[in-house]
Amino acid sequence: MGILSGKRIAELVKEKKLIIDPFDSQLVQPASYDLRLGPKILASPLNAEKLGIVVQLTEKAPSFQIYSGQMVGVLSLERIQLPLNICGRFGIRSAFARMGLNAFGGLQLDPGWRGRLNMNFLNVGPEPITITLHEPLFSVEFQRLEEPAEVEYSGPYQDQDDFTADQYNYILSARTTSLAEILQLRTQMTRVSALMEELIEEFTDPDEGLELRPEIKERLLESAKLSRDFFIPIAEIHKKIN
Repeated sequence: MGILSGKRIAELVKEKKLIIDPFDSQLVQPASYDLRLGPKILASPLNAEKLGIVVQLTEKAPSFQIYSGQMVGVLSLERIQLPLNICGRFGIRSAFARMGLNAFGGLQLDPGWRGRLNMNFLNVGPEPITITLHEPLFSVEFQRLEEPAEVEYSGPYQDQDDFTADQYNYILSARTTSLAEILQLRTQMTRVSALMEELIEEFTDPDEGLELRPEIKERLLESAKLSRDFFIPIAEIHKKIN
């Protein structure tokens, strides 16, 4: 078993023994092929009061920001079909991984598999990460088997062209606290602190401008000079009250 070179990948596509549709020779790497981001994204909720959303990227709105702690589901633009003598492995491109975008998905593409690549991304970095329509996002490498598989892949993800019902439900209907909500809470607390400072500046001190009459000041000063023996102990006061 050996990993196919970029040159061999292009040759197999030209011979229609390996299908990558649409194919772009600019995306061929020395020993892999880059796949682009498709138009549909599933975005998890940012707080418990709202459900997740389905995002449709277009030429007018081609980008989406993944907030820290947010999970999104993505699909590749390209469809792949593997022959029985080739399997594949895929993952996120290193440029995005270095920013803190963590990828979750089945790494193995079995011989005979057909469909679009599907992955979940979780932003574990400190800042939002922008992904853009048709931007190279996945990287897939192909390996030739020592002998062809007897049967092609026939699992639930064969001919995958969209997200599964389970994935729609899991990402869009999440109700529990996510990492994204914790970071949102920090932002909200910052806003509350700023609002409190504005309120303190707006309202003056209720004691400001109030002064004691001179005779009261004198009596207070005189009382401060008295010895402790002059005052009735607390215990004696309690006895007299009772």
